[in-house]
Amino acid sequence: MKSAEIIAIKDSLLDQKSVILNRQKEFKTESLMASLHLADESEQSVFEQSQNLGLQIREKEIQVLHQIEKALSKIADGTYGQCESCSDPIGLKRLQARPFTSLCISCKEEQESTSPLYQ
Repeated sequence: MKSAEIIAIKDSLLDQKSVILNRQKEFKTESLMASLHLADESEQSVFEQSQNLGLQIREKEIQVLHQIEKALSKIADGTYGQCESCSDPIGLKRLQARPFTSLCISCKEEQESTSPLYQ
């Protein structure tokens, strides 16, 4: 992979990381402000449901954040773009579409076909 391609992917990863971190900060601020202005039990109930949904979204984002950090680490140590399963290079188009992927398309398809989560 060319150095310019890696730089573009790294920039994309850093942008995604920044978006996630900013969203988490906004979520915390909004949660704090909303909790101070609840008038009755029905508003409290709606707020709690909203909080639960927000927490589920944040958990997913934290998982993505870990994958992004792992990809950035691989860029730093020169192993980025190598499939963790078969060690073959991951295609550039796949990396551009999902820059924090760790599996080539063949290994990902195999994983999906054998995992009960995907059936």
